[in-house]
Amino acid sequence: MPDAFIWYHADEKLEPELIDWLNVSAEKTGVRGKLYIRKQDNKTTFMETYANVPASTIKRIEKLAALQPVFTHIERRCESFIEIS
Repeated sequence: MPDAFIWYHADEKLEPELIDWLNVSAEKTGVRGKLYIRKQDNKTTFMETYANVPASTIKRIEKLAALQPVFTHIERRCESFIEIS
């Protein structure tokens, strides 16, 4: 099964709300994601990762995210990869 990588640019002050989002997502999908942050060139990028999730779960996570007020003005980009090593 693939791993999902969902990244987006957001204000670093949203970190507590994004952590809350991961809890909501885990509760509703049964999949615990991890949250990463990168601060570079005056931009903050967050990345959620979900290991070994089917495409249907990735779609469900994205549908749930669309309902969350924290993502109202944030464009999420979702990619998935299958580990080969």
